[in-house]
This record gives sequence, C-alpha cells and structure tokens, in this order.
Amino acid sequence: MTDTDGVVFECLLDAPPEKVWRALTIPAYLRRWLRPREDVELAVVSAEENRSLTYRWRESGQGAVLGVEDSLVTFELSPGEAGGTWFKLTHAPMAVPVAANGNAANAMLLAA
Repeated sequence: MTDTDGVVFECLLDAPPEKVWRALTIPAYLRRWLRPREDVELAVVSAEENRSLTYRWRESGQGAVLGVEDSLVTFELSPGEAGGTWFKLTHAPMAVPVAANGNAANAMLLAA
C-alpha cells in the first residue's frame, strides 16, 4: 500500500511482540530479517519496547538516490489474537519532496 506519506505494509505474524521486537533490535537478527544493503546506515530515532521502533534510514554510495533526504522506517507492533503480532511497517521520507509540476505560482517558469 502506498500513499503520500510513504509505503505501508501490514500483516499478522505468528510470533509474540517480544520475539518480533528482538528481531528488530538485535543487530545480527535485524540484518538477517531486514537485509539492509551495506551502504545503508540505520540509527534509532525512537523506541517504545515491544510496541514501536523508528529508525533513520540513510543511503550512500551508488545505490543512493540523489537529492533524496533520509527516510524513516517505523515498525508498530500490537498483540494479535492467539498470541501473534499485528505488524505495521511504514517507510517514509523525512521531508516530502515538492513535485516539479506543482501548481504554485513560484514553481512555474514562463517561456520567453
């Protein structure tokens, strides 16, 4: 699912929130599960144990998109029925870029 705020993915996982939390916070588990490229730098922005975790995602090197600011990856965990976890991942830019074809008067150029 996508919207103007970023990409959102939701699903029910067959593991309790505490186990999912470990997969998101122990570096060796996170690398196996999330599989960020080597040129991706992750830094914790906020955390509420077993409930919510936000990383700043910064890309560098050849795979980086020029002009794109850092993005935020937020994981939200909620206890599901029968011991599972409702999992929501949101990957959004820290600053939403302005469209080049915007209708703002200052964004328009007049041809001479």
